[in-house]
Amino acid sequence: MFELTFLGTSSGVPTTRRNVSGLAVSLLGETGQTGKSTPWILIDCGEATQHQLLRTAHKPSMLQAIMITHMHGDHCYGLMGLLASLAMHGRRAALPIIAPPALGELLDAFIRLTEMNLSYEIEFIDIHQVIDDGVRLSLTPQHWLDIDIHKLSHRCESFGFGLTQSMTKSKLDTDKLLAQGIDKVHWGRILKSAQSGMVQIEIDGVMMDAHQFCHRTINAQKIVVAGDNDTPSLLADAIKGADVLVHEATYTQAVMDKILAKGVFDPKHSSAKMVAEFAERAGVPCLVLTHFSARFMLFDDPNDSTPNMGHIRTEAESAYDGKLVLATDLMTISTVADVPKVVRADG
Repeated sequence: MFELTFLGTSSGVPTTRRNVSGLAVSLLGETGQTGKSTPWILIDCGEATQHQLLRTAHKPSMLQAIMITHMHGDHCYGLMGLLASLAMHGRRAALPIIAPPALGELLDAFIRLTEMNLSYEIEFIDIHQVIDDGVRLSLTPQHWLDIDIHKLSHRCESFGFGLTQSMTKSKLDTDKLLAQGIDKVHWGRILKSAQSGMVQIEIDGVMMDAHQFCHRTINAQKIVVAGDNDTPSLLADAIKGADVLVHEATYTQAVMDKILAKGVFDPKHSSAKMVAEFAERAGVPCLVLTHFSARFMLFDDPNDSTPNMGHIRTEAESAYDGKLVLATDLMTISTVADVPKVVRADG
Protein backbone atom coordinates (compact mmCIF):
# COMPACT_ATOMS: atom_id res chain seq x y z
CA MET A 1 0.00 0.00 0.00
CA PHE A 2 3.04 2.25 0.29
CA GLU A 3 5.76 2.94 -2.25
CA LEU A 4 8.88 4.68 -0.96
CA THR A 5 11.19 6.53 -3.34
CA PHE A 6 14.47 7.70 -1.83
CA LEU A 7 15.36 11.10 -3.25
CA GLY A 8 18.52 11.44 -1.20
CA THR A 9 20.46 9.08 1.07
CA SER A 10 23.57 11.07 1.99
CA SER A 11 24.26 12.62 5.39
CA GLY A 12 25.22 16.28 5.70
CA VAL A 13 26.54 16.92 2.21
CA PRO A 14 25.74 15.49 -1.22
CA THR A 15 28.15 13.31 -3.15
CA THR A 16 28.38 12.64 -6.87
CA ARG A 17 26.08 9.62 -6.38
CA ARG A 18 23.98 10.58 -3.38
CA ASN A 19 21.79 13.61 -2.73
CA VAL A 20 20.87 14.79 0.77
CA SER A 21 17.70 13.74 2.57
CA GLY A 22 14.32 13.45 0.88
CA LEU A 23 11.76 10.66 0.77
CA ALA A 24 8.63 10.51 -1.40
CA VAL A 25 5.95 8.19 -0.02
CA SER A 26 3.22 7.18 -2.46
CA LEU A 27 -0.14 6.20 -0.96
CA LEU A 28 -1.22 3.41 -3.25
CA GLY A 29 -4.42 2.37 -1.53
CA GLU A 30 -5.38 -1.12 -2.61
CA THR A 31 -4.40 -0.76 -6.25
CA GLY A 32 -0.76 -1.56 -5.61
CA GLN A 33 0.22 0.54 -8.61
CA THR A 34 1.31 4.13 -9.10
CA GLY A 35 -0.15 6.45 -11.70
CA LYS A 36 -0.87 10.08 -12.46
CA SER A 37 -3.60 10.18 -9.82
CA THR A 38 -1.55 8.56 -7.04
CA PRO A 39 -1.40 10.77 -3.92
CA TRP A 40 1.98 11.13 -2.21
CA ILE A 41 3.68 12.91 0.65
CA LEU A 42 7.22 14.22 1.04
CA ILE A 43 9.32 13.65 4.16
CA ASP A 44 12.25 16.05 4.34
CA CYS A 45 13.43 18.22 1.50
CA GLY A 46 17.17 18.67 1.33
CA GLU A 47 18.85 20.76 -1.35
CA ALA A 48 18.06 19.59 -4.92
CA THR A 49 15.11 17.44 -3.86
CA GLN A 50 13.02 18.92 -6.66
CA HIS A 51 15.71 17.94 -9.16
CA GLN A 52 15.48 14.35 -7.93
CA LEU A 53 11.69 14.44 -8.21
CA LEU A 54 12.06 15.26 -11.90
CA ARG A 55 13.56 11.81 -12.31
CA THR A 56 10.45 10.14 -10.85
CA ALA A 57 6.80 9.83 -11.87
CA HIS A 58 5.46 11.84 -8.92
CA LYS A 59 2.94 14.40 -10.10
CA PRO A 60 3.30 17.80 -8.36
CA SER A 61 -0.46 18.33 -8.11
CA MET A 62 -0.89 15.05 -6.19
CA LEU A 63 1.43 16.10 -3.34
CA GLN A 64 -0.73 15.90 -0.21
CA ALA A 65 1.62 17.18 2.49
CA ILE A 66 5.24 17.88 3.40
CA MET A 67 6.74 16.78 6.70
CA ILE A 68 10.10 18.00 7.98
CA THR A 69 11.81 15.90 10.65
CA HIS A 70 14.17 18.64 11.86
CA MET A 71 15.77 21.93 10.90
CA HIS A 72 19.26 20.90 9.79
CA GLY A 73 19.94 22.10 6.28
CA ASP A 74 20.41 18.71 4.66
CA HIS A 75 16.75 18.07 5.52
CA CYS A 76 15.10 21.37 4.59
CA TYR A 77 17.28 23.61 2.35
CA GLY A 78 15.48 22.43 -0.79
CA LEU A 79 12.00 23.35 0.43
CA MET A 80 11.84 26.94 -0.80
CA GLY A 81 12.71 26.04 -4.37
CA LEU A 82 10.17 23.23 -4.40
CA LEU A 83 7.40 25.49 -3.09
CA ALA A 84 8.15 28.07 -5.79
CA SER A 85 8.14 25.39 -8.49
CA LEU A 86 4.78 24.05 -7.30
CA ALA A 87 3.35 27.51 -7.96
CA MET A 88 4.95 27.55 -11.40
CA HIS A 89 3.18 24.23 -12.05
CA GLY A 90 -0.10 26.00 -11.26
CA ARG A 91 -0.92 24.34 -7.96
CA ARG A 92 -4.16 25.60 -6.41
CA ALA A 93 -4.84 23.18 -3.57
CA ALA A 94 -3.68 24.17 -0.08
CA LEU A 95 -0.50 22.39 1.04
CA PRO A 96 -0.11 21.23 4.67
CA ILE A 97 3.45 21.43 6.03
CA ILE A 98 4.08 19.66 9.34
CA ALA A 99 7.35 20.86 10.86
CA PRO A 100 9.10 22.40 13.86
CA PRO A 101 8.01 26.02 14.47
CA ALA A 102 11.37 27.38 13.29
CA LEU A 103 10.45 26.32 9.77
CA GLY A 104 7.39 28.56 9.94
CA GLU A 105 9.64 31.51 10.73
CA LEU A 106 11.96 30.59 7.87
CA LEU A 107 9.04 30.29 5.45
CA ASP A 108 7.63 33.67 6.46
CA ALA A 109 11.00 35.37 6.03
CA PHE A 110 11.78 33.68 2.74
CA ILE A 111 8.40 34.43 1.18
CA ARG A 112 8.59 38.06 2.30
CA LEU A 113 12.22 38.77 1.42
CA THR A 114 12.20 37.04 -1.96
CA GLU A 115 8.68 38.19 -2.87
CA MET A 116 7.73 34.60 -3.60
CA ASN A 117 4.38 34.53 -5.40
CA LEU A 118 2.51 31.38 -4.41
CA SER A 119 -0.66 30.30 -6.20
CA TYR A 120 -1.82 28.22 -3.24
CA GLU A 121 -2.13 28.47 0.52
CA ILE A 122 0.43 26.93 2.86
CA GLU A 123 -1.22 25.36 5.89
CA PHE A 124 1.65 25.40 8.35
CA ILE A 125 1.18 22.92 11.21
CA ASP A 126 3.45 23.42 14.23
CA ILE A 127 4.58 19.92 15.10
CA HIS A 128 4.36 20.73 18.81
CA GLN A 129 0.64 21.41 18.48
CA VAL A 130 -0.14 17.97 17.02
CA ILE A 131 2.42 15.72 18.68
CA ASP A 132 -0.15 14.31 21.13
CA ASP A 133 -3.03 13.68 18.74
CA GLY A 134 -1.28 13.37 15.39
CA VAL A 135 -2.69 14.42 12.03
CA ARG A 136 -5.15 12.72 9.68
CA LEU A 137 -5.01 13.35 5.94
CA SER A 138 -8.32 12.37 4.33
CA LEU A 139 -7.83 11.36 0.70
CA THR A 140 -11.33 9.99 0.04
CA PRO A 141 -14.12 8.87 2.40
CA GLN A 142 -12.62 5.36 2.13
CA HIS A 143 -8.92 6.21 2.17
CA TRP A 144 -6.92 8.17 4.73
CA LEU A 145 -3.48 8.52 6.31
CA ASP A 146 -2.93 8.86 10.06
CA ILE A 147 0.36 10.43 11.12
CA ASP A 148 1.66 9.92 14.66
CA ILE A 149 4.67 11.89 15.79
CA HIS A 150 7.53 10.88 18.10
CA LYS A 151 10.33 12.91 19.68
CA LEU A 152 13.85 11.72 18.91
CA SER A 153 17.33 12.66 20.15
CA HIS A 154 19.65 14.76 18.01
CA ARG A 155 21.64 18.00 18.16
CA CYS A 156 18.44 19.90 17.44
CA GLU A 157 14.79 18.92 17.88
CA SER A 158 14.11 15.92 15.69
CA PHE A 159 11.04 13.79 15.13
CA GLY A 160 9.93 10.49 13.67
CA PHE A 161 6.65 9.82 11.88
CA GLY A 162 4.44 6.75 12.06
CA LEU A 163 2.37 6.53 8.89
CA THR A 164 -0.75 4.36 8.97
CA GLN A 165 -2.63 4.14 5.69
CA SER A 166 -6.20 2.86 6.00
CA MET A 167 -8.87 1.91 3.49
CA THR A 168 -12.44 0.86 4.08
CA LYS A 169 -14.37 -1.54 1.94
CA SER A 170 -18.15 -1.88 2.04
CA LYS A 171 -19.96 -5.07 1.07
CA LEU A 172 -23.72 -5.49 0.90
CA ASP A 173 -25.40 -7.50 3.66
CA THR A 174 -27.68 -9.36 1.28
CA ASP A 175 -29.36 -11.38 4.04
CA LYS A 176 -30.44 -8.20 5.80
CA LEU A 177 -31.58 -6.58 2.57
CA LEU A 178 -33.74 -9.57 1.75
CA ALA A 179 -35.08 -9.77 5.30
CA GLN A 180 -36.07 -6.09 5.12
CA GLY A 181 -37.70 -6.63 1.75
CA ILE A 182 -35.48 -4.12 -0.03
CA ASP A 183 -35.89 -4.60 -3.79
CA LYS A 184 -32.66 -5.52 -5.61
CA VAL A 185 -33.13 -2.51 -7.86
CA HIS A 186 -31.95 -0.34 -4.93
CA TRP A 187 -28.94 -2.43 -3.89
CA GLY A 188 -26.46 -0.70 -6.18
CA ARG A 189 -27.44 2.76 -4.91
CA ILE A 190 -27.20 1.60 -1.31
CA LEU A 191 -23.66 0.29 -1.79
CA LYS A 192 -22.61 3.40 -3.70
CA SER A 193 -24.04 5.62 -0.96
CA ALA A 194 -22.18 3.72 1.77
CA GLN A 195 -18.91 3.86 -0.17
CA SER A 196 -19.23 7.61 -0.80
CA GLY A 197 -19.80 8.42 2.86
CA MET A 198 -23.36 9.60 2.23
CA VAL A 199 -25.17 7.77 5.02
CA GLN A 200 -28.79 8.70 4.34
CA ILE A 201 -30.52 7.35 1.25
CA GLU A 202 -34.17 7.45 0.20
CA ILE A 203 -35.74 4.07 -0.60
CA ASP A 204 -39.39 4.04 -1.70
CA GLY A 205 -39.98 7.37 0.03
CA VAL A 206 -38.33 6.32 3.31
CA MET A 207 -34.97 7.69 4.51
CA MET A 208 -32.63 4.89 5.52
CA ASP A 209 -29.06 4.51 6.77
CA ALA A 210 -27.07 2.89 3.95
CA HIS A 211 -24.45 1.59 6.39
CA GLN A 212 -26.97 -0.63 8.17
CA PHE A 213 -27.16 -2.75 5.03
CA CYS A 214 -23.40 -3.08 4.56
CA HIS A 215 -20.47 -4.88 6.14
CA ARG A 216 -17.54 -2.48 6.58
CA THR A 217 -13.95 -3.70 6.83
CA ILE A 218 -10.77 -1.67 7.29
CA ASN A 219 -7.45 -2.64 5.73
CA ALA A 220 -4.47 -0.81 7.22
CA GLN A 221 -0.68 -0.82 7.01
CA LYS A 222 1.93 1.11 8.97
CA ILE A 223 5.49 2.23 8.33
CA VAL A 224 7.79 4.40 10.44
CA VAL A 225 10.19 7.02 9.10
CA ALA A 226 12.65 8.57 11.55
CA GLY A 227 14.62 11.76 11.42
CA ASP A 228 18.19 12.01 12.71
CA ASN A 229 18.39 10.18 16.02
CA ASP A 230 21.03 8.72 18.34
CA THR A 231 18.55 6.71 20.45
CA PRO A 232 16.58 4.23 18.31
CA SER A 233 14.71 2.91 21.37
CA LEU A 234 12.71 6.16 21.42
CA LEU A 235 10.72 4.57 18.60
CA ALA A 236 9.71 1.53 20.66
CA ASP A 237 6.05 2.59 20.79
CA ALA A 238 5.96 3.94 17.23
CA ILE A 239 7.21 0.71 15.68
CA LYS A 240 4.50 -1.54 17.15
CA GLY A 241 2.56 -3.09 14.29
CA ALA A 242 4.76 -1.46 11.61
CA ASP A 243 5.98 -3.41 8.59
CA VAL A 244 8.93 -1.12 7.78
CA LEU A 245 11.31 1.10 9.74
CA VAL A 246 13.32 3.71 7.82
CA HIS A 247 16.17 4.97 10.02
CA GLU A 248 19.49 6.70 9.62
CA ALA A 249 22.73 4.74 9.93
CA THR A 250 25.23 7.52 9.45
CA TYR A 251 28.25 5.51 10.62
CA THR A 252 29.49 2.08 11.54
CA GLN A 253 30.12 1.67 15.25
CA ALA A 254 33.89 1.72 14.69
CA VAL A 255 33.76 5.07 12.88
CA MET A 256 31.42 6.52 15.51
CA ASP A 257 33.71 5.39 18.32
CA LYS A 258 36.67 7.13 16.67
CA ILE A 259 34.69 10.38 16.33
CA LEU A 260 33.55 10.29 19.96
CA ALA A 261 37.03 9.35 21.23
CA LYS A 262 38.38 12.68 19.98
CA GLY A 263 36.16 14.39 22.55
CA VAL A 264 35.55 17.35 20.26
CA PHE A 265 32.12 16.74 18.78
CA ASP A 266 29.19 14.40 19.32
CA PRO A 267 27.19 14.25 16.07
CA LYS A 268 24.32 12.45 17.89
CA HIS A 269 23.68 10.00 15.08
CA SER A 270 23.11 6.25 15.09
CA SER A 271 25.45 3.54 13.92
CA ALA A 272 24.22 0.64 11.81
CA LYS A 273 24.78 -1.63 14.81
CA MET A 274 22.60 0.48 17.12
CA VAL A 275 19.65 0.55 14.72
CA ALA A 276 19.96 -3.12 13.79
CA GLU A 277 20.00 -4.20 17.43
CA PHE A 278 16.89 -2.15 18.14
CA ALA A 279 15.07 -3.46 15.05
CA GLU A 280 15.89 -7.04 16.03
CA ARG A 281 14.60 -6.58 19.59
CA ALA A 282 11.45 -4.88 18.31
CA GLY A 283 10.78 -7.59 15.72
CA VAL A 284 10.65 -5.18 12.79
CA PRO A 285 10.01 -7.20 9.58
CA CYS A 286 11.94 -4.82 7.29
CA LEU A 287 14.69 -2.36 8.17
CA VAL A 288 15.73 0.28 5.65
CA LEU A 289 18.94 2.15 6.44
CA THR A 290 19.73 5.54 4.91
CA HIS A 291 21.52 8.87 5.63
CA PHE A 292 25.03 7.50 5.20
CA SER A 293 28.14 9.55 5.86
CA ALA A 294 29.87 10.67 2.66
CA ARG A 295 32.99 8.80 3.81
CA PHE A 296 31.30 5.48 2.94
CA MET A 297 31.82 4.60 -0.71
CA LEU A 298 29.02 2.96 -2.68
CA PHE A 299 30.82 -0.30 -3.41
CA ASP A 300 30.23 -3.32 -1.17
CA ASP A 301 33.39 -5.03 0.06
CA PRO A 302 33.66 -5.58 3.81
CA ASN A 303 37.27 -6.73 3.39
CA ASP A 304 38.42 -3.44 1.84
CA SER A 305 40.03 -0.96 4.24
CA THR A 306 38.25 1.99 2.60
CA PRO A 307 34.93 2.73 4.37
CA ASN A 308 32.19 1.36 2.12
CA MET A 309 28.66 0.02 2.15
CA GLY A 310 29.92 -3.47 2.81
CA HIS A 311 30.96 -2.33 6.28
CA ILE A 312 27.50 -0.90 6.95
CA ARG A 313 25.81 -4.03 5.62
CA THR A 314 27.84 -6.60 7.55
CA GLU A 315 27.51 -4.65 10.79
CA ALA A 316 23.72 -4.49 10.44
CA GLU A 317 23.45 -8.14 9.39
CA SER A 318 25.41 -9.24 12.45
CA ALA A 319 22.62 -7.94 14.69
CA TYR A 320 19.46 -8.12 12.56
CA ASP A 321 17.84 -11.18 10.98
CA GLY A 322 14.93 -9.51 9.17
CA LYS A 323 14.84 -8.07 5.65
CA LEU A 324 17.61 -5.47 5.41
CA VAL A 325 17.76 -2.77 2.72
CA LEU A 326 20.52 -0.20 2.28
CA ALA A 327 18.86 2.67 0.45
CA THR A 328 20.36 4.25 -2.65
CA ASP A 329 19.20 7.36 -4.46
CA LEU A 330 16.05 6.80 -6.54
CA MET A 331 15.58 3.32 -5.11
CA THR A 332 11.88 2.44 -4.83
CA ILE A 333 10.51 0.05 -2.22
CA SER A 334 6.98 -1.36 -2.39
CA THR A 335 5.09 -2.65 0.65
CA VAL A 336 2.21 -4.14 -1.33
CA ALA A 337 3.58 -7.68 -0.97
CA ASP A 338 3.73 -9.47 2.38
CA VAL A 339 7.46 -8.79 2.46
CA PRO A 340 8.47 -5.27 1.32
CA LYS A 341 10.64 -5.45 -1.76
CA VAL A 342 12.90 -3.24 -3.82
CA VAL A 343 11.13 -2.44 -7.07
CA ARG A 344 13.75 -0.19 -8.65
CA ALA A 345 17.22 0.85 -7.62
CA ASP A 346 19.60 3.58 -8.81
CA GLY A 347 17.08 5.20 -11.13
